[in-house]
Amino acid sequence: MHAERSQTQTDEGFQDPSLPARLPTSPLTWYVLLGLTLLVGTFTLIFYTAGRSARAETRGDQLAALLLHEARQIAPIDWDATWQRELLSARLIAAAISSAVFVEDLELREGHEDASIAFFNKHYCIEVRPSPRTEPDTEPDDADPALEVVAWPRSTVGPATSVFFHPEDAESAYSRNLQAGYVDNQVDKHPAPGFPHRRNDGHLGAWDYRGYDDERWLLRERPTR
Repeated sequence: MHAERSQTQTDEGFQDPSLPARLPTSPLTWYVLLGLTLLVGTFTLIFYTAGRSARAETRGDQLAALLLHEARQIAPIDWDATWQRELLSARLIAAAISSAVFVEDLELREGHEDASIAFFNKHYCIEVRPSPRTEPDTEPDDADPALEVVAWPRSTVGPATSVFFHPEDAESAYSRNLQAGYVDNQVDKHPAPGFPHRRNDGHLGAWDYRGYDDERWLLRERPTR
C-alpha cells in the first residue's frame, strides 16, 4: 500500500502542471515561415502578371500585323460595304488560325462613324483605316491613300498597356502609351488616324521617334548601324 502511494506521488510529480512546457518551435520560426510564404507569393504574382501582359500584347501586335496584310489584299476597300467588312473578318480569322494566333474571342465591331473597320478581343481594339500624312503629299490626287492598323488597349485595368502601329507606308512601331494614354473605353482617348506617324520636326532617331500625338514610338525592327 505504501509502495503504491509512493509510486502515485512519483508519477504525479512528473506530471506536475506547474512545470514549464517547451514549445515545439519558436514564434520567430513561424514569423520567418510566414514572411517566406508572402515573398514567394509576391514573386509568383509578379511573374504571372508579366506573363499575362506579354501574352495579351503579343496577340494584339500579331493581329494588327495580320489585319494590315489581309486589308492590303482586298484594297481598295469600300468602308461602307457590309460584304467587304465580312470578307476582311473571314480572311483575318483564317490568317490568324494558320499562324496559331488565338482568335476565339475576336469579334468584328458593328457600326462605324468614319472610314474604318475595327475588331476587338478581350484586351485590344484593332482598327484598319486610311492613313493620312501631314507632310507634303507627292502622290497623284487620284491615288488610294495608304492603310494603317492601330491596336490599343480596351481598358486601363487589363494586362495590355502598349499600342501597336502597322502602317503600309512606314516602319511598324509600338508605344508604351505613357503620354497619350490611349484606351478604347474612352472615346476621346482613341488614336487619331495618321497621328502615330513620325513627326516631321527633324528628329531622326535610329530606333525611336515622336509621333504627331507627341507619343514616343519605338520601331519594332531596329536598324543595325
